[in-house]
Amino acid sequence: MSMPCSITGDLSIGHAGFSPAPITAAGAVTAKVLVMGVPPHVATDLIGPHVLGTSAHTGLVQDVSTTVTVTGGLGLARMMDKGDCGSLILGTGATVLVGG
Repeated sequence: MSMPCSITGDLSIGHAGFSPAPITAAGAVTAKVLVMGVPPHVATDLIGPHVLGTSAHTGLVQDVSTTVTVTGGLGLARMMDKGDCGSLILGTGATVLVGG
């Protein structure tokens, strides 16, 4: 199913009570493509620290499209894709729908 692309500025909305967190679009350096004027999130982008009580951890964007990739073979992230810690990702790049 195609979903809106996750782009720079979109957050991870957390998981199991953990707080939302920013995503660093590190893969944008290799992406060489813009979605709505900004770099998209791709596999291995860093999900910033998210907190629940006294527990905090970071994550990496992991479960992404396997059919739509950018330079370097990194899959594009979409709304509701997940990080390696289970954190869900927002996707506001609604003008670009990315398949599975």
